[in-house]
Formats: sequence, structure tokens, C-alpha cells
Amino acid sequence: RAQRLVFEQSSPNGILLFKETSKIVCSYGNVLVNSQAFRSATANTLSAGDPYKIAYKGASLCMNVLTTALSGGYVNFGVFKLYGDKSLDNALEIVLKISLSIPLTDVLSYPKLAKAYYTFFEIIFRNHLSIVLLMDSSVFAQIMTAIHEGLQSIDAPLSAQCAIAIDHLATFMFQKGAKSTPEALSLKAHIQNNPNLLSSLISTLFNILLFDNASSQTANQWACTRPILSLLLADESAFNQYKEHIVAGQSKENAARLTECFDKLLADIQRNLDNSNRDRFTQRLTVFRVSARQFLTF
Repeated sequence: RAQRLVFEQSSPNGILLFKETSKIVCSYGNVLVNSQAFRSATANTLSAGDPYKIAYKGASLCMNVLTTALSGGYVNFGVFKLYGDKSLDNALEIVLKISLSIPLTDVLSYPKLAKAYYTFFEIIFRNHLSIVLLMDSSVFAQIMTAIHEGLQSIDAPLSAQCAIAIDHLATFMFQKGAKSTPEALSLKAHIQNNPNLLSSLISTLFNILLFDNASSQTANQWACTRPILSLLLADESAFNQYKEHIVAGQSKENAARLTECFDKLLADIQRNLDNSNRDRFTQRLTVFRVSARQFLTF
């Protein structure tokens, strides 16, 4: 149903539809974010009533509307920049302002809000990553903290969305991080200001793979471990740091067996993110998990 509206490539209908959607989102979003109820809810000073019904339901609606518009395939969004149209920028600005105003504890407390929040950011990381990369380091850190927390959620679809967002970021870092574009330079600055970011993500992903016994995570294992290869290629030192840490915590015999498991995991894996290489590595991770869990000391 999300794809029920289909326009020809040369049709302006998709552009006109998004422009009207942007106006609605901006109009409602500005009223919401400036309302006393929303400010009280985000500041945790609401005297009475349900924060979700009073403030966060409207925030979820804004995120869902823009997410659907961005992912529906209605329009080539490069048209807006080409012609100096601010419809896309204005809609993104207000919804990002709304989402970043909500405390992470509140996001995770309301399932419908969390679903809207993380679905929105997954789309942003997929198609508009430059917006995130060009933000201030403090805002970038806030977003990545939220993504990291969501990755550890027991809600499998939510955790998978966070893993996909991480994969988009790591893929950009590996493929374009060495360039001198504003986005690449900004990402380097973010990493310098948050030096433990990649190592913490790799650690969490491997811990989910090796130690999490929750059925939802096991069923969701493929999605949650998908970013490991892109992170490994983006920052091998972070992977080696985790490897050394976990091996050091084992007995001498188990350390040797675990090292052998890591060697088999990385054997013949190429330095690219082609689908065939990704699939091969993901299959290796499954074998690695089964082998390592037989003797790992928790």
C-alpha cells in the first residue's frame, strides 16, 4: 500500500505532492514544537496527563508522514536543490528539531514513538546522510547515542533499523571517508570528538552475536550483524581492539580456539562491500557464533 501512488518519471505530480506535504508538516510541526504542552513534556515538567497523548502522538505523526514521503519513491529529491526549493530542507529541519527535542528515555518508553523515531532516522541515514554528517558534533553524538541504545532493544524490528542505520554510516566511512568533501571532513571531526564511537558499536554488535540469548535477537541475528563487515573495513583498529579484549578474557586454551575462530571468520574476505562479499561474511558470522559459543566463558 505504501507504493500505491505511482507517477511517470517526467510527471510533476510527485513534486507537487511533496511540496504540499512539506507545508502541512512544517505548519503542524512548528505549532507543536512551540506549544507549552510539548515543551513541558520534553522538559519532564508536565503537571498532569499522558505525555504521549498530549505531545508525543503529534510528534510521531510528523515523523511518520515525512518518513512515508521520503521513502515512497514519489519524487527525485535532487530537484529541490537544483531549483532552490526549500520544501525538503524545511520539512527535514522541523521534524529533526522535534525528534531531537524528545529525551531518549521518553522515546524508548513509548513503543509507537520509538517506532516512528527510529524508522525516520533509518530513512535519513539511508537517503540523506549528509544532513546528519554536517550537524554539530554534539547533535551527531546525540543521534548516535540514540541509535546505539536502539540497537540493544529487545524489539527486533527496531534493533534491525538501528543496525541498518549504522551500516549506512560505516559504508560511507569506508567508501568515501578518505575524500575531502564537507561530509567526509565533518565525519572525521565527529570521530575525533567521539573516539570510542566505532569501537563501542563493534563491541555491542559482537556481544549481541555471541552472548545474547533472547529469542528476538537470535531471530534477528542476520540484520543485527550486517553492519559488522562495514565497520570492520571502516576501522580495523576498532575490530582488533575488541578481538584482543575478548581473547584476553579467556583461558589459555579457549583463547587459542577463539583466535582460530576469528582467523576462519576473516579468511578470504575481500576489502569491499559487494553483496556477495557481505553474504559470505554474514554466513561466516553464523558459523563463528555457533563455534565460539561452545566454549566461550561468559
